[in-house]
Amino acid sequence: MKYIKFIFISVFTVLLISCGDSSNEIEFVQIFSDNNIHNEEDLKALGIKKGKKYKVEGLEKANAAIFAFYKKPGEKEAIEYEIRFYDNHDDAVTAGVPMAQERVGPEAKLKKEYATWDEGLKDARQCGGAGGGMSAGGSQAGGAGDHAVGSCSSPKYNEYFVFNNLIILCQGENEIESRDNCIDVIKILKIEEN
Repeated sequence: MKYIKFIFISVFTVLLISCGDSSNEIEFVQIFSDNNIHNEEDLKALGIKKGKKYKVEGLEKANAAIFAFYKKPGEKEAIEYEIRFYDNHDDAVTAGVPMAQERVGPEAKLKKEYATWDEGLKDARQCGGAGGGMSAGGSQAGGAGDHAVGSCSSPKYNEYFVFNNLIILCQGENEIESRDNCIDVIKILKIEEN
């Protein structure tokens, strides 16, 4: 019996070690720079499709902003992103991060009267109701006390990241799902860099 228990523990340990190998995984890093500059054509070549181009008046130091889609190979649904372009990484961080923080998460400013930059606000919202959206309290829309039910006041983007001169806002029902969708784009951007 001791011998069987020893074999079981040994096999279980080997499985844990082999499954725990994360050398192929990309870690979420919110702000990253390797001093490269990206443009819309670079993203198009990676399979990120532009839905529409936004006017950047009022988006401090940005030179372009787009509503975009990326469909991971093998997936049925495309994920939506808002991508903002700056001349360099420093502008993206100093001017861009505060503006990005206004548009993500449960405290997002999604009404014109509160947003510093109101271009694309309609695209930054998702509608609550059966199966859609997160309330500000973090519960699935439709739960008790959810004032977003039946409205389009829930944020579509719950996470963002800065990659060189880009700020990318990522769609997701919550921060975890948005972060996973951010990682999908980080993976293809890092592949392009290599």
